[in-house]
Amino acid sequence: MHRAETVVLKLRAPGRAKRAWLDQTAERFRQGTQLGLDFALSAKTSNRGKIHAAAYSNIRTLGLPSDYCRMAVNQAVQLARSHFGLRKSKQRTGRPTVVRSQGIGLGVNAYRVVGTALRLSTGVQGDYIWLPLCVPRHWRDKLQYVQGDARLFKRGEDWFVMLPLRIPTTPTICDGHGEPTVIGVDLGIVRLVAAKHPNGLFVANGKPIRHEREHRASLRKRYQRHRRTDRVKAMRGKERRWMTDLNHKTSKKLVDLATQYPNPVLAFEKLDGIRDRVRGSKRFNRMVSSWAFRQLVDFVLYKAERAGVRVVFVDPRKTSRTCPRCRHATRANRPEQSHFRCVACGYQGNADVVASLNIADVAAGLLRHGPPDTARPSAAPRRGAGQPGLIGDRVDGVKVWASRCTGMARPERESTSAHADSNLESSA
Repeated sequence: MHRAETVVLKLRAPGRAKRAWLDQTAERFRQGTQLGLDFALSAKTSNRGKIHAAAYSNIRTLGLPSDYCRMAVNQAVQLARSHFGLRKSKQRTGRPTVVRSQGIGLGVNAYRVVGTALRLSTGVQGDYIWLPLCVPRHWRDKLQYVQGDARLFKRGEDWFVMLPLRIPTTPTICDGHGEPTVIGVDLGIVRLVAAKHPNGLFVANGKPIRHEREHRASLRKRYQRHRRTDRVKAMRGKERRWMTDLNHKTSKKLVDLATQYPNPVLAFEKLDGIRDRVRGSKRFNRMVSSWAFRQLVDFVLYKAERAGVRVVFVDPRKTSRTCPRCRHATRANRPEQSHFRCVACGYQGNADVVASLNIADVAAGLLRHGPPDTARPSAAPRRGAGQPGLIGDRVDGVKVWASRCTGMARPERESTSAHADSNLESSA
């Protein structure tokens, strides 16, 4: 069993000759990717075989080695599929172009990590470019597990490499016997995390995060208006590092909370593609686009695997509109962003807490009965007034899927069956 991770390492300042080679190769790689993308757009295809057959020979004439050409074709395919996907969803999009910041794609045969140095192939047998890396102490032992395609990219005057890791794991199980303790986790913008657990409620407030992001966006806009590009460059990366640190702390608290219970399971909504599905004002779109929920979930996944906590994903549809008592699901149940009031039975509560209860209900039914054959499983008997839904009941109108994932970086990439989708259970 393996755990897939990605590490970004900075290159120690390359010399003048090495920097010139990197800049030249990056420009050739950009031109090669543009050639593949131009053919894809003119032929209106994203088929990898067709793009490779039409563009590979032209990319080779730029002077790129064969493995770099293959990665340029792969990059062109990804850009073409992204463009056609936006067109299919009827979103406004112009003709895409390849930017220099995308860097250089490194195929498995184009590089090798030797100790704490990166060895790059130049296309000439026996001739390599050696680039020392800045490797933190806790990553040095893991570089032996580098496996897969990598990427070199430039930010400012510094070069970085993104390396894929496939680390063997032997997860420990907290308590694999008895009824699972399912904790539903609702992710949001107003509340970064809302998780109802047997002994209380865990909430990470997202309002300070939103205000800080708005403040930084206002500063950047003001500096750009006054052409203070030096100030804009000085701010580069600070917001990202601040959010990464916050996600690390939040994910650790969430996993530590789960380990307090026997046979713990964390249940999340599968929010892939939400940025394309949800649109609003310019300010709202900026908040959604900067929402780092994927990073938070990734941090929870690897921390939970180390702690022996299982993680499952469920369909997010109607989780915040379904009553946990009578299971009546309608848009009218949520008159405001934070308030939930069932129009059928009168049950009231915080909308994020209600969503957490519903996510836990769906995940518990998933673990107990497996994926359903229909989007609306049979409803359980109703409870009396004042009794909230208990973990384990199905939520009417919420469709769930599940399948197993072993040793994959992102569970949604696993193939699906007739009753399975990309909402997968972690291997821990």
